[in-house]
Amino acid sequence: MAPGFARRLRVRLGWQRAAFTLLVCALVSTQAFFQPTLYTPFDVEGVVRTWLDYLGECLLMGVPIMLTATTAEVLLDDVRRGFALSLLALALLCGATVGALLLIPYYDAPTESAFNIQFVSDLVYWVLIASGIAAIYALQQRAAAAAAAAHQAQVDQIALSKQMLEAQLQVMRAQIEPHFLFNTLANVKRLTQTNVVGGVAMLDNLVRYLRAALPRMREESMTLGQEADLAQAYLEVLHIRMGERLRYTIDIPDELRAQPFPPMMVLTLVENAVKHGLNPSPDGGTLAIRAHRQGRNLMLSIADTGVGFAAAATGGSGVGLANTRARLAALHGEAAGLVLAPNEPSGVIAAIHIPYLGEAVSAAAALEYLDSE
Repeated sequence: MAPGFARRLRVRLGWQRAAFTLLVCALVSTQAFFQPTLYTPFDVEGVVRTWLDYLGECLLMGVPIMLTATTAEVLLDDVRRGFALSLLALALLCGATVGALLLIPYYDAPTESAFNIQFVSDLVYWVLIASGIAAIYALQQRAAAAAAAAHQAQVDQIALSKQMLEAQLQVMRAQIEPHFLFNTLANVKRLTQTNVVGGVAMLDNLVRYLRAALPRMREESMTLGQEADLAQAYLEVLHIRMGERLRYTIDIPDELRAQPFPPMMVLTLVENAVKHGLNPSPDGGTLAIRAHRQGRNLMLSIADTGVGFAAAATGGSGVGLANTRARLAALHGEAAGLVLAPNEPSGVIAAIHIPYLGEAVSAAAALEYLDSE
């Protein structure tokens, strides 16, 4: 017998089971009202006394059956399930036998009446009632177990979906990071072939930038202000090579800098705008990063005055843009998105909208918010 048998038995013998036993006994005792001889002559006191006597008989039968059945239920936790039916039948029979034996002194019957026809008939009658209740209880427990299993399966499926989503996000971010780094190193290589001093300076700036940026690339949460700072550091690196062909402005209101933002997303769009918009243009151009709140959304736009859709090789379908759209959909569903539109007089505007979190957000709150998505 497993440790804690008495404690488990005490837990299952709660007031709910006692109240249910009383209810069943009260219902069975109503049979006393259907005896025709009870009403001839009609005596209210006699009717009540007869019903109370029969209710006492029902309790004397029902309580032992409930106790033995509950004991068998607890024992089933420690024995093989193949013995369940036999153990339950034995428990019901024992409980009914104890109850029937208690009826002998209850009705002042002679001791030799034990195991006579009336005794056996009462025994069978209560065993049948108890068996029916036990069957209903077993079916209810099985249904509850099936519902609990289905709920747990749903919880496990949600957890698995979240894990798969996190894995997909990691894959997409892993695609973005080398994409950005390889393009930057290629720019350094080209510059060193034409301007050694400028190439060395650019490489020094790149090293300083990577020392600050690499620890953040794997973070689960960043703020819009941190994203803007990384984008500015990246643009400073490129400005050494492009010179006056690259001009940029960053307009992020102070009240929006603490808002949570998906890591590396701004940098991806900035890199895409420079590579496909400004770099192919002989005169370069201007890149403007702006953010504002619009209702319940945080709006971020990255506009360039480069060659635009017509001359761009990707036409807005590159790896970085595809991953950005997928990450937004994975994090926020239909509540977020990326839209590309022509910029006037030339260039492209990449506009992102995500749910706005609040007026003031700490780094911990940002992390908690993104984890809950």
